[in-house]
Amino acid sequence: MSDFAGTFPGSFDAKKGRISVPAAFRSTLARLGAEEIILRSSRFFPCLEVWPKPDYMAEFDRRTEGLSKLSAEYQAISRKLLGRVHTLRPDAEGRVVMPAPLAEKAGLDGELQFAGRGAFFEIWNAATFAEEEAKLDALDDGGDV
Repeated sequence: MSDFAGTFPGSFDAKKGRISVPAAFRSTLARLGAEEIILRSSRFFPCLEVWPKPDYMAEFDRRTEGLSKLSAEYQAISRKLLGRVHTLRPDAEGRVVMPAPLAEKAGLDGELQFAGRGAFFEIWNAATFAEEEAKLDALDDGGDV
C-alpha cells in the first residue's frame, strides 16, 4: 500500500489547464517508481482520485481475477475502472495538464486541496474541501478516529 498522507494546498491554472502535484506526493510516486498516474472522478465525493498507475492496475487485476475477458461482469468492471480514467505522466516539476471534463466535474477553479488517502490522493476545490471537512468534524463524536 502506498502512503499518501497529509493535506496540501495547490492551485489550478485554468488558462493552461495545469496543476502541480505537491512535492510530498511526488516523492511517494518516485519511491514507488510510478512514472504515470491514473486520474478518475471519485464515486463518493466531488473530487478527483489520483492513483499510481501500477497500484491502480493491480487493483483492477485483483477485481477481475478469474473472470473471462468475454464475461459481462469483466466488461462492466473494465468499462467503469479503465474506460473512465485518464492516464497522465507528470513532467519533471510534477505538473500535469488536467483533462477538462475531470476539472469541470470536480469544480476545480483556482485554489485546490490535495488530500492523502493512503493508496491514492485526492484533488479538491479548496472551498468544497473545507465544506466536507466541516461536515466530517460535525459528525465527530470523540470516537476512535
